[in-house]
Amino acid sequence: MRLRQIEVFRAVMLTGTVSEAARLLHVSQPVVSRVLQHAESSLGFRLFDRQRGRLQPTPEALALYGDVERLYGEIERVRRVSESLRHKGTGRLRVAATPSLANPLLVPAVRRFCARHPETQVQVLTHHTSEIVEALLANQIDVGFAFSPPRHEAITSEPVAAGRMLLAVPRPQALPSGGRRGIVSIRKLMERPFIGYDDDSSLGLLVRQTLARHALEPHSTLEVQTYSLALALVDAGLGVTLLDQYTALSANPANVALHDVQPELPFEIQMLRATHRGKSSLVDDMRTQFAAAASALAATLDDRLDSPVVQFDPAPR
Repeated sequence: MRLRQIEVFRAVMLTGTVSEAARLLHVSQPVVSRVLQHAESSLGFRLFDRQRGRLQPTPEALALYGDVERLYGEIERVRRVSESLRHKGTGRLRVAATPSLANPLLVPAVRRFCARHPETQVQVLTHHTSEIVEALLANQIDVGFAFSPPRHEAITSEPVAAGRMLLAVPRPQALPSGGRRGIVSIRKLMERPFIGYDDDSSLGLLVRQTLARHALEPHSTLEVQTYSLALALVDAGLGVTLLDQYTALSANPANVALHDVQPELPFEIQMLRATHRGKSSLVDDMRTQFAAAASALAATLDDRLDSPVVQFDPAPR
């Protein structure tokens, strides 16, 4: 079906008559009838049966209608963006982040961005890192944010924020004081329920490799694929876990205590974009707003940390 035929078919589906469809499309009734006849001829089956002055859709028309509505939604989005470009010189930005970065950083970044670009159409998505890379290569998004993604020759990445891992503990299950040094060995916590990571992300690997390097085998009955879910389980009192500081700082202080870890387990957050596409001013500003959101949240870290510090001791020989 041609675009004009789709438009007429949809109008008739919505209104039920040729005259109302013509009024909706601001054309004459003969135009609607002619386009409809051409559509049925090219398809090889009838789309409507006339009953008591109204056009009743055939089973074939009903089967087509769902896809037509989805297509029309995309056409409408193109129209809105083109109108925005014509009147305001702005446009559209499609941005994605991993689930753990969405609430603590992407949401405030988008809020800042929209305040500066109120006429810009912004599509906000959450994807895992591999899905962000695929969406960039398929031109489905313009920019993505992820923890230390793997290198890809067609993807350009640049650091936008940094941080470190923290230990999250249910508030009712407070750690021992740590004595005069204010330090507790993480080895003493291994009998507690530990929420592990069943994923291949950079932070999931960092946690598993760190535990293995120090010959630690936590008592783990829960495994998750996202850090936000790990935090929710800590909040529910189901165990302790290692979290990136941005996810950790979104915790409810009344339910979750956060402890610094020594030596530090650092990480970076990268902004990703397709190498073959030029970086637009909208992408530049989203980077700026994301970095500002990360900086603002990181500034609250010292006030949120509880004593004691948790230390990884050297592995026993």
